Amino acid sequence: MGQRNILSTRNILTSVVLALTLTAAAMPASAQTSTKSDDSSAPAVVHNRWTTGAPMPTAREWPFTGAIGKKIYVAGGSNDTEVLPVTEIYDTTTNTWSTGGAPMLTPRIAGASAVVNNVLYAIGGATSSSESNVVEAYDPKTNAWSTMQPMPIANDNIVAVADKDVIYVIGGYVNGQGRQSVVYAYNTSNDTWTQIASMNVAKSYPAAGLLGTTIVAAGGLENGGVTNDNEGYSVTKNKWRDLAPVPTGRQAGCYEAFKGILYYAGGAIVNGDPLSVLEAYALKTNSWTTGLASMPDGTINPGSASVAGRLYCFGGSNNGYPFQGSIYNYVQIYQP
Repeated sequence: MGQRNILSTRNILTSVVLALTLTAAAMPASAQTSTKSDDSSAPAVVHNRWTTGAPMPTAREWPFTGAIGKKIYVAGGSNDTEVLPVTEIYDTTTNTWSTGGAPMLTPRIAGASAVVNNVLYAIGGATSSSESNVVEAYDPKTNAWSTMQPMPIANDNIVAVADKDVIYVIGGYVNGQGRQSVVYAYNTSNDTWTQIASMNVAKSYPAAGLLGTTIVAAGGLENGGVTNDNEGYSVTKNKWRDLAPVPTGRQAGCYEAFKGILYYAGGAIVNGDPLSVLEAYALKTNSWTTGLASMPDGTINPGSASVAGRLYCFGGSNNGYPFQGSIYNYVQIYQP
């Protein structure tokens, strides 16, 4: 597989709620607060703080990730030599890993993932030789992958957001066509695809999440470079609208939305230059909070998930090209 642009994979491939007013999120990185839980025997929760979890058994970037209950499933991705089928399971309550997950049927990188009804969907991406429209679903109850209706186009560097039974697959890169503004809705209940309103800006690998009833797609990579573009999609209106721009335009970061806030950590502006910056967007005020605690290790192309109001970032690299640079097995955890 030849060298490709960082996110295009071109040519182939709580206790205290921060979301109440974002006042807590507005603290500088050096300012941290600690609040006791109702159980006096439980440890204090330190807010605006990063910690590290047990490292992944398999270092990788571009994985498919999703949280089901208190466990996070990390599948596929690539190391420094190959695209991987491996599925590993991180237990957030015990900070331990299981390597007993069934391997993916079609190993891929740089695709989109989402969880619906306790099933992890791995959508599109790229194999070791080409972009892919493959869709697979992993059921932890049976520890098995199933092949679903393929995506209408082969597309990589895509992101996905689930709302009820529908997964929205956003943007991406198609070889020969460049960055995409296209958005598809995948109905998991009947295994069908529908093309819906496109984004205003064609881009790949933004940060994305569901805030209330609005799907937010922040940042990403245009054909000309990274973008500060931030857009919100209304499911009821089938329309995108412009939102407050991302303070640090970037691509391929770690992101999740919970409790009304989209958290966006790491990523890159240019190849081989990972960022550690963390910023948070509140739809309620249409504003970003900066100055949050930086990631311990800047990373490009990590996997993302959230459990119990925490952001989990898995692996990534310091380079952004496939099979180049240092591939990480880091587990970095942010407590808002």
